[in-house]
Amino acid sequence: MSSWKVPEQAIQCRVTAIGRDWLIVLTGGDKESDHHIGAISTIYRDLETEEPQVMTQSIPGHKEHLLTEDMAQEAAQVLNGNITIIAGVHFDHLKKEQIAEVVDASWQVFRSTLYKHLNHN
Repeated sequence: MSSWKVPEQAIQCRVTAIGRDWLIVLTGGDKESDHHIGAISTIYRDLETEEPQVMTQSIPGHKEHLLTEDMAQEAAQVLNGNITIIAGVHFDHLKKEQIAEVVDASWQVFRSTLYKHLNHN
């Protein structure tokens, strides 16, 4: 079992209203220069079927799309309008269980930020 923990404040999230739409940016890493764009997902309602659709683009070699697609769907449950999520989180030389900790921490920061935003509006 690893004693490594995600450093406090190493992952940040911002929720920004853009008219009736939303931009959510999740970034993090050991240092500011580790923050980047690894994947982008946008969820919107299909004009004909009204069903939610997710479009995702991922930079080759990055795995953030595994976060952004599900985060977009979760955000759509509580926000109206189109929602775009941009994510880029990087820590050097992590083992599998440490990656799982980063994923968990990313979800915690995302949910905390999203629901704080909802409670202030």
